[in-house]
Amino acid sequence: MESKYDLNSAAYSPTIFGVLNITEDSFSDGGRYLTRKASSEKADSLLAQGANVVDIGAQSSNIRANTVGSEIEWMRMKDLIPNLVAKGVRISVDSFQPEVIANSLDAGVEFINHIRGFVDKESVREISKYAGTNRKFILMYSHNHANRPDAQSHLTPQNVISEIVKFFRERKKVLLNEGITQEQLIFDPGMGFFLSPDFQVSFEVLRKIRTLREEFSPMMVSVTKKSFLGNALGGLKVDEREIATVIAELYLSIQNVEYIRTHEPKNLKQALEIWSLFRL
Repeated sequence: MESKYDLNSAAYSPTIFGVLNITEDSFSDGGRYLTRKASSEKADSLLAQGANVVDIGAQSSNIRANTVGSEIEWMRMKDLIPNLVAKGVRISVDSFQPEVIANSLDAGVEFINHIRGFVDKESVREISKYAGTNRKFILMYSHNHANRPDAQSHLTPQNVISEIVKFFRERKKVLLNEGITQEQLIFDPGMGFFLSPDFQVSFEVLRKIRTLREEFSPMMVSVTKKSFLGNALGGLKVDEREIATVIAELYLSIQNVEYIRTHEPKNLKQALEIWSLFRL
């Protein structure tokens, strides 16, 4: 596990994934980083802000977004990845398409972030080629296990934890049977529309995050600018959710969540630094 409590600095130290969306229609920053120059500069900015890993996504999971083919998805990132790998940058690719997963792993990507939780045999086949290596695979829970969440969800605050546990147990068994090791797995319980339009469902998961970690660790959580935070505060726009985001991320850090995926690494780093001063 990479997250740790640093006794010398009294600071929690989650591994921070900085989000780089090379898409036309991501909910927070679609269209901003489609050029090679813009995406490269954004990657550099995330690292300068304190990100440990650059999480690259070229296919939006926005509920209103259009699906792009694997050729376009890979085209958007194929020149950037080798450049970052050559500089020693740790990279995660956020993709559910087997061809993109295969190309990414071949290019030296360390993490595959799969919003469908590797429910398809094709993706499992590609990652199983790297069983027993230092590559890591993030299996995310979503209520419909699809390319993007449906507007309607069967999840409630009463059943969400049991549904996540059931899914993680089943997928873990499948992947271990394919030769993937426990050390290669990272669990993401999903957030926002991946769970339900009802913001209370996401907050129930956050309240029970320590319980989930007892069985499924290491864990990654991404609350960054998500709709459930805005909805809990009366309907804040995306660019108005930064304070809510960093409070939730600090909470997750205090709960010893190992990986936190965020649009604004600097905000989280500053929050962690201030929090550490309370613990001296």
